[in-house]
This record gives sequence, structure tokens and C-alpha cells, in this order.
Amino acid sequence: MTAITVRTPKEATGEYRDMLLRLMTRQFYAETATAEVFGRSIGCAPTLKERLLAAEFAEEEAEHSQRMCQLFEDLGVDPEEVFRSRPPAAAFWSLDMDNWVHVAVFNFTVDRAGSHQIMEYRDSSYVPWAEAMGKVLDDEEGHYGNGVDNLREFAKDKKLFAEFQTLYNQMLPVTIKRAFGRPTGADNDYCIKVGLKRHTTEAVVNRYLEEMVGYMRQVGLKFPSMATFDKIGAELMPSTRAILATNQ
Repeated sequence: MTAITVRTPKEATGEYRDMLLRLMTRQFYAETATAEVFGRSIGCAPTLKERLLAAEFAEEEAEHSQRMCQLFEDLGVDPEEVFRSRPPAAAFWSLDMDNWVHVAVFNFTVDRAGSHQIMEYRDSSYVPWAEAMGKVLDDEEGHYGNGVDNLREFAKDKKLFAEFQTLYNQMLPVTIKRAFGRPTGADNDYCIKVGLKRHTTEAVVNRYLEEMVGYMRQVGLKFPSMATFDKIGAELMPSTRAILATNQ
């Protein structure tokens, strides 16, 4: 089978439909959990500006979630049932949603990982999904800009920056494992073959890290040690390990 174009929900059948629903479920989990993170962060943000931004981001993530709900419903799937199978947001992302440092690290690290996945879905062979992702990706760009700004602010305070680094060491391996999944295997090959994704997981992860490292070097933030990735079973390709090794 080669890359195809699926224009309507009725055309999504068999193995293609099963994989589509798996990918959409992963995104739906992330969108709904992220909406909850930003919603909770309104109360712990240190400034009025940050509280207003958190409220704006929560609203945007909720709208993204609603887009996913519509996509599920069009495929005959109850989004409430999908949502009930998701772990609590704090457990899903492994963070304290009432701690502003956790939220800032999340904004820089996790939210951007989602953006790189959405870049793939925007070009998906499932046209309804691809068309729904343009606005989502535009919103995510603004979130990441705020994440970079937060990183620069934390870098001005040695104690807070050390805390940021410690939490980043914990969060990045979890993000690589949970947001991107396994870098090789039959599922990856199938997604590429039918156009549900346009690039391999290895390529998407590397693109994410290469973008991130430019901002990290500006302030002295380092990648976690390889041992932290290995400890939680985050699978890394040699090319990914090479990128990480450039800034440790």
C-alpha cells in the first residue's frame, strides 16, 4: 500500500481507521490534559500577565479538544468514552499543576512536543483531521513563544533556574516517551506508508530537540543525562542520542 488520501469519515475503514483512532486518541489525551494544566495554572501564575495568558491558553486548548470531539463524532466514536479512559492530567504529564515552575517547564517542554506532532497531522492523509489542525498549530506557536520567554526569565535567578533545570531533567524524558512513543516498529512504518504521518518518529523527535537546543544554549540549560532516559525506558535512536550529547 502506498500513501493515500481519505477525504471523508466513511472512507476511513479497516486498519487505516484503527490507526487513525489510535493517533487521534493520543492527541485528544494531550489536548484535554493540557487544557487542565493551563486552567489550574491560572491560580498559581505569579503575575497578572501570566494569569491572563494561562486563561487564554486554557481556552485555546479547550477549543482544540472540541475540534477533536467533532472528529471523533464524525467517525461514530463517543469522545466522552475516550476521555474517560485518560489518566488524570497530573499523572499523564507527571507534574504538579499547582507549582508555577512545573507549569513553566511544561510550557517550554511538553506543549512544544505536541506542536511537532501536530505538524505531522496537519499534512495527514485523513483530510478532515489535517484541515482541523491549521488553527491548532497557530495557537501552539504562541504557547511556545511564552514558554521561551519564561525560560529566559527563570535564567535571571540562579536558584529558580536550578529548580527549572531539575524539573526539566525529569520532564523531558517523560515527554519523549509519552508524546512521541516508540521510534521504530510496524506502526511507524504503516503510518508513513499510508500518509497518516509524513516523517518518521525519529525525524520528528530530532526536529523538536534541534529547535529546543538553540534556546537552551542561550541561557545555559542542559539536556538530561542519557541515564535519565534509560531509567524510564524512553527509546532513543543513535541520531537522537547524538543531538542530546551536544548539550549535556
